[in-house]
Amino acid sequence: MNIETVMTPRLLAISESVPQGAKVADVGTDHGYIPIYLCLKNKIESALAMDLRPGPLNRAEENITRYGLEDKIKTRLSNGLLELSKGEADTAVIAGMGGLLIAEILEAAPFELSCYVLQPMTATAELRQYLEENGYQICREVLAKEEEKIYTVMTVRRGKMKVTDPVYYQVGESLMKSRDPLVPDLIDSLLRKYTTACDGLLKSDREETKEKEKQYSLLIESLQGLKKECQTW
Repeated sequence: MNIETVMTPRLLAISESVPQGAKVADVGTDHGYIPIYLCLKNKIESALAMDLRPGPLNRAEENITRYGLEDKIKTRLSNGLLELSKGEADTAVIAGMGGLLIAEILEAAPFELSCYVLQPMTATAELRQYLEENGYQICREVLAKEEEKIYTVMTVRRGKMKVTDPVYYQVGESLMKSRDPLVPDLIDSLLRKYTTACDGLLKSDREETKEKEKQYSLLIESLQGLKKECQTW
C-alpha cells in the first residue's frame, strides 16, 4: 500500500506542520500513518506512536512493520503524554480529538516539549483560549478541507499570546494574516453554526438565553466583518 493513498488533506496538513528533523510523539496515533509518512519522507529523526487503546496501537504496529520502519518508530500504550520519558521526543502531535481533551493532555503532561502540533476536531475556540491563558503561543496555523469539513492545524510553542478580539478565538488571527485560502469557507461554516444556534435561542424567553443570544449576535457580526475583509484579498 502506497502511504500517499491514505494521507488525507487533514493528515498532510498535520505532517507538513512538523519541524524538520524532529523526534515526534504522536498522541492518539490510530493507524500510525503520520509517523510512517514522516519517516518515509525523511522529515523526522524518530517517532513514538502512542495510543490509549491496544486496538489502534496493534494496527499501528502492523503498518509500521509493513513499511519496515521498526527501527525508527516505536509504539507505546499511553494516556496522552504520561508514559513519555525525557529525551524521547521534542515535538508532540496531538490530533484527531476534541480541543478540550487536547488541553487536558497538555495540562497533564509530565514535562514540556519544544513544539506541539495540535489539530482539534471540536472546541477549537476553547483550545485557543486555553493556550492563551496557559503560556502557549500559536506560531502558525493552516487549514485543511475534507468534503465540507474544515480542520485547523496549529503549531504551538511556549510563549506569550494575546488574542486581540474574541472573534479570533473562532478564526485564528494568524490565518487572517497569512490569508489562508480556506478562511472564507471556515467563516461560512461558523456563520451557519452560530446563526442556527441564535435562531434557536430566539424562541426562548429565559434571561440567560437572551444573554447567550446577544453574545452570538455580536459574534455573527464580527464574523461577517472578517468575511468582508477576505473579499479584499
